[in-house]
Formats: sequence, structure tokens, C-alpha cells
Amino acid sequence: MEGTVHRARWARLVAACALAGAMAAWAPASMERSPGPTGSEVVATSATWRQVAEVRPPTDGSWALGSAVALHADLLAVGPARDWDLGQDQGGVRLYARDGLAWREAGELRHPASDMQAQFGGAIAVDGTFMAIAAPRDGTRGFQAGCVFVYQRKGSRWLPHATLVRPRAAAGDLAGTAVAIHGRTLVVGVPKADEGGLDTGAVEVYELRDEAWVHAATLTAPSARVGSFFGIAVAVDGGTVFVGAPGDDSDGPIAGRVHVYRRTGKGWGWDGSVGCPTGPRGWFGASVAAADGLAVVGAPRAARPGATDALVRGAAWSLQRRNGTWTCQQCFVPARPEEGDSIGCAIATDGRTVVLGATADSVRGDLAGAAFAFTRQPGGAWRQQRLDPLAIGPASLVGHGLAVDGRWIALGRLGDPEADPAPGEVTMYHASAASIADRPSAADTPRASP
Repeated sequence: MEGTVHRARWARLVAACALAGAMAAWAPASMERSPGPTGSEVVATSATWRQVAEVRPPTDGSWALGSAVALHADLLAVGPARDWDLGQDQGGVRLYARDGLAWREAGELRHPASDMQAQFGGAIAVDGTFMAIAAPRDGTRGFQAGCVFVYQRKGSRWLPHATLVRPRAAAGDLAGTAVAIHGRTLVVGVPKADEGGLDTGAVEVYELRDEAWVHAATLTAPSARVGSFFGIAVAVDGGTVFVGAPGDDSDGPIAGRVHVYRRTGKGWGWDGSVGCPTGPRGWFGASVAAADGLAVVGAPRAARPGATDALVRGAAWSLQRRNGTWTCQQCFVPARPEEGDSIGCAIATDGRTVVLGATADSVRGDLAGAAFAFTRQPGGAWRQQRLDPLAIGPASLVGHGLAVDGRWIALGRLGDPEADPAPGEVTMYHASAASIADRPSAADTPRASP
């Protein structure tokens, strides 16, 4: 019985997207404050999204899919599963190309040095002709210092373009725990960096100049806090970078905080921060996503209004900048308060659809997981839909990896963490043109003001 309780607790922490060093910060869900502003109306659930395909690993057992996914236009990239007992990756990054409503294998990318301990593909980001593949346990610059490999598409092939390492790399940094790219800006989360204290974290910013990725800035929190894991989640939208620090205790134990940085003529500067609307123990900033002026932050341990089960927790909020101050606006929670445990442990958005992972959701079995899609309507309301893959069972941890681009959603699953290795699978959802409105107008979408 003790082993079962320990396993369930460990899996729920995995669902909260915590690093191994942060797992000791187990605590009850936050109950201290109200859920914060609710913003626009969330309308009743509707079937906007339809499951159309399953992406599975090869049947010969030569490759195992993980939960990291990236989606851009007609390309899907999926990271490998990892055998945590042996510390080995089960392959590399698998590429798929869209063919109508199906997704066909289109190649693979492996660690350049065939390092199977590097966690190559632990995080992936794609934009335009560039793909960033993180290897947070790469040992090139020190044991598990981490790095990011950048590939560029030339015709139908993805070719090595750059290897990004921290200017002050150190063992145990785990650089590349999170990665994001938009246009000519690429950001790398380094949550275990000791910048002013143990596990305070940092973020490295790179910019594309004359076809080369050049280090532009190292971002840190204005007041370094031990164990804040600054950089465990990152997002970039134009000239704005969002950084999650879920272990930040400014507002109480593991309340969490998100910091915002903006690019100016003088470089990158801190533009403000936002704390968890529900107070302590929210783990606010465990995930963050931004696109087309919309930024969303997850708090997978925050208490929810109307919850009938104290163990069911989690929420997400959009951010908005008004009069020079960043605040939380729209609150995203499931329509049924008993669903969506740990919602906000993962987030994806393309600016008009927000997808939230809830890996500890147990409606379809203990820790089966689920995801929730919120699609912005022209009038400003959000249309909500629960995403339940047809073939899931207990300990699937669905929703650990997410991606959305236009009319497609990729829903990754971590799989039973005690399996050897965990069985991965990606479920693809599609929306018809009629069910997805044009991108919201500036009046409908919360945007970063000048």
C-alpha cells in the first residue's frame, strides 16, 4: 500500500511538471485566495475538435515515443521516451508530415554524438525553417549541463545549423529544460542554474543575425530566490519573453511567479512579473505559452472555485499589460469542477486556441490524463472542449505534451512512468474550417500594450 501511495504521489508531481529537485516541495493545494479575474465568458462544451489520427512508434520496438511534441504547418516533431532507470533515451526526434488527415513518417533526427543519455528531444520548438531540439542532460560542457541543437530545413531535409551552449555553462544546469522560438528569437530555459543561489535559474536568449544564432542576453529574476526554478517554462512572442518560476516563494511557499522581459533599443529588460492569483502552493508558472499577442500561464496546483474534491486542482490565466503593469485576466478551468486534476501542467496556444494538459485527471482511470481546448470566438467568449483519446487507460498521463497550430492539435502522453520504457503515443485532433473562426481581432484578444 505504501508503494502505491508513493507511486501515485510521484506521478502527480510528474503531472505538475516539476523537476526532480523540486519534487520535495509537495504541499496541499492553494486555498488562500479567490481564483482571480475570470475575464470573458467560457461557453458550454462543444465538439469543435475531432480525433482523426494516432501517431505510434514502430512496431519493431526500435523507437519509443515520448510526450514532447511540436507542430508547425504540416510538420509534427515528437521526442523519444526515456528509460529513467537506465537514464537512456529510446531513440531521437521522429518527424511526421501531414497527408490529408493522416500523418506519415518523414524522417528522424538523433543526437549528433549519439549520446543516448542526453535527453535529446526532451523539449522541441519549431518556427518557420528552424527547429530547436533541446538536450538538457547533454554532457558536452559538464555533466548534465545541457544544450540546444538547431536545425534548418533545406528543401525536404533538416540539416544541423548550430549548437547553443550557455556562456557560463555548469554541471547540472539542465539547459534546455524548456525551449521556445519565434521568428529571429530563440529562448532556452535553464531552471537549475545557480545564478545567485541554488536552483534560482536563468534563461538564455539568442537572436538570428546574418544567418547565425548569436547569444543576446542572459535573463535572471530581479531578486534571485533559492529553488524558484526560473526558466522551467519559457515562451516568446515577438519582442516579449515570458519565464515561469513555479518555485518562487514571494507570495508564499511554492506560490510561483511569471516574469516578463521585453526587447528595447538597449537590449532585453525586465518588464514586470505576476504572482499566483490564488496565493501559496499554486505552482504558478509551471507552464507558459504565448502567440499572436496572447500569453497564458498554468498553475497546476492552484485550488479552483466550486471544486467538490480538494484533490482536484489546477487552473490557467491569460496575462495582459495595462498601463505598464502585467496582470492576470481570463481564468481557464474545466466546465465540470471534478475534472481536470493538474490542469495547466502543460500549455499550448496559437493565439486563438488554448490547450491545457491535465495529466492527473482520473475520469478515464487513475492518472489517465486529459486535455482541454478553449477556442476564442469572434464575440470574445471561449468555447471549451474536453479532449479524451479513445484508447487510454490508467497511468497514461495524457496531456504531458501539447501543440496547436491552426486547425490541428497534437496531444502527447507520458505513459506509465514505471513502464520500461513508458509507452508513448500522440493523438491528433482536427477542426473543420467552419468551426475555427478567423484569428480574433485586436479588440477580442488580450494583447501586450506598448
